Amino acid sequence: MTLAVGFIGAGGIASVHLATLDEASEDGLRDRDGGRLDVELVGVADVDESRAREAAEPRGAAAYTDGVDLLESESLDAVVVAVPPFAHGEYERVAAERDVALFVEKPLGLDADAVRETAQVVEDAGVLTHVGYVCRYAQITERARELLDGRTMGHVDSTYWVPLPDTPWWRERARSGGQLVEQSTHVYDLHRYLLGDATAAIGSGTDRRLVDAVDFQDTTSVTLEHDSGAVSHVSSSCASPESRFRVRINAEDAFLELDYFEHTLTGTVDGETVAFEGDGGWYRREFEAFLRAAAAENAREAGSGDADDGVRSDFGDALKTLELTLDARRAAESGGRVSSR
Repeated sequence: MTLAVGFIGAGGIASVHLATLDEASEDGLRDRDGGRLDVELVGVADVDESRAREAAEPRGAAAYTDGVDLLESESLDAVVVAVPPFAHGEYERVAAERDVALFVEKPLGLDADAVRETAQVVEDAGVLTHVGYVCRYAQITERARELLDGRTMGHVDSTYWVPLPDTPWWRERARSGGQLVEQSTHVYDLHRYLLGDATAAIGSGTDRRLVDAVDFQDTTSVTLEHDSGAVSHVSSSCASPESRFRVRINAEDAFLELDYFEHTLTGTVDGETVAFEGDGGWYRREFEAFLRAAAAENAREAGSGDADDGVRSDFGDALKTLELTLDARRAAESGGRVSSR
C-alpha cells in the first residue's frame, strides 16, 4: 500500500515531520501487521513559495502557496497541517470534506468557538484525526503510566521554562495565543493525560517583567483541579536563559521526576529506586503512529481491515486541551479562578 501525503506548512515543526517521512520512505515503514507501508509526499504548501519549493522539489513533490489549492489539486490520503495558531480552520475543514486523514499540529486555533465548529465538520465527515501532542509518545511518559497504573494520583508539578523564540508572530498574543496557549499547551495536555480532565484553573502571572518583546505575560503560574480529585501545577516562562521541561509526580507509594528534554525518568516506587532513559524519538513514534493509522483507515474503508488505535490525541480530545489552556490563560491574566468546561 502507498500512502499519498501532503504538507500544509513547511516551517520548523513541519521539517521534523518531513524528516520522519524521509526515513519512513527510505527504511520502509511497517504497518501494524508487519507489511510494508510505502509513503509518498505528493505536495507541500506554504505561504512562502521558496520554503515550499525547498521542501517539495528535492522530494519530487509539487509546491503550492495555498493549502486549499493543494487539497483540491492532489489526490491525498493524508495531510499534515503544521501552520501557526492563527492560520488553523479552513485547511482542516476542507481536508475533512475531501475525506483526507488529518495530522494537525497543536494548538488547534485561538478561538474555542471557531475550533468547535471545525470539530463538528471533522466529526460529521468521520475522518481520522491526530493532533501533535508529542509528550504522549515519549517513552518516559509510557514508562510513568506503567509504573503508576492502578495507583491513586495526588499531585503533578511541572516546570516549562525556555528562552524567547525569535519568530515574530509568536510574540504577538493575537497570532500565537501567548506562551501558555502555543507552547505550554504540551504541559497542560500531559496533565490531562496523566490525571484526567480539569474542573478549574487558579492562576497568576507577570506582565513582561523579564522581557519586553512580547505583548503577553512572560511568566505564568497555574494550579489545576481535576475530576479525579488530584491537583496539579504548571509553571511557564518564555524568559529563561536555559530550557527546562520537568514533571514531578506524587502518587500512592510513588514519586517520579521526568525530564522531557533529557528524556529521563527517576524516582521511587514502593520503596525501590527506579531509573529509565528514553531514546528521544518521540516525534518519530508519533508521526509513524499517524501514518499507520491512516493506512489502516484506508484499508478499513476498502473492507480489508480494522481501524488502528495508535492515535492518542484526536481532534475532539485536543479541543479539550485547547479549552483548558484558554481557561488557564484567563486565570493567569485575571489572577483568579476560572471553572473549566
